[in-house]
Amino acid sequence: MTYLITTNDALAEEVIGKIAEVLGREHRRVEEANEPDAARAILNVAHAFANELAGARADFDRQRFIGEIMKEGS
Repeated sequence: MTYLITTNDALAEEVIGKIAEVLGREHRRVEEANEPDAARAILNVAHAFANELAGARADFDRQRFIGEIMKEGS
């Protein structure tokens, strides 16, 4: 099942960016709260999103997506 049903690349990039922003913010929050299990769970969700997006979009940059989520201080 594909939910990203847009041919509008700008919109797709915005949606993907928002997903990375939210997951990154929560990942940093739980790391700061010293909750390693929650941090791992968020990264598992991030990788699941990355897998789905890579399958749906040939131009998806999986490493950049995960890197944005793991970025510190953003």
